[in-house]
Amino acid sequence: MERKLLTATSLTLLALITTGCSDSPAPAKQAEVKKPVEALPISGQSAIFQTFQVARTWAPDAMLLKLENGDIPEAKAQPGKYGLWRAIYVSRSKNVRREYTYAAADSEGGVIKGARAGADSGYAANPQVHPFAVQEVRVDTVAAHETAMKEVEGDAQMKKVLAENKDLPVQYLLEWTGSAPKPQWRVIFGVTVSQSKFSILIDANSGKFVRKLR
Repeated sequence: MERKLLTATSLTLLALITTGCSDSPAPAKQAEVKKPVEALPISGQSAIFQTFQVARTWAPDAMLLKLENGDIPEAKAQPGKYGLWRAIYVSRSKNVRREYTYAAADSEGGVIKGARAGADSGYAANPQVHPFAVQEVRVDTVAAHETAMKEVEGDAQMKKVLAENKDLPVQYLLEWTGSAPKPQWRVIFGVTVSQSKFSILIDANSGKFVRKLR
């Protein structure tokens, strides 16, 4: 009788141990690290639209004086498109100018996603740099880039420069300067204007090639 009781007790303890082992929680899986979604760059004309919506609430007579691209790592540049743009608008009625930025994503250096206004500063008319209505810009940077590349393909010297500098960045600057009849896109092949290999001017209203600059 004692032997049977001992055997039953042993079986019960074994069952409890086995059950305890099987009910122990499985090790937690490591949380999956999600890669950040890359923001999409936008064209110069799109940047004008984004910044002008904000600028005209500041001054109904806001006119564009200058637009140039910047660069942020969160939005990889594409031909004619960047993740950061800087625009300067002027108000003749107020005699002031204001810088606006558009960013496709938050970035270092205090860059905040969306269209943002900077501080006002005084504006004095310059006969060499003219403000213009945004409606004058009928040609986008993507089209300006394509036209510039056609000129490169037809010019042996420029073609050779690009072949020897395959990672050369392309920048975009929009201004209406000097005696030009309309604002122009300056397609800059280089890090800056001063460090560029060459630049090509494209009429921002008609999209036609104007001339090549060093």
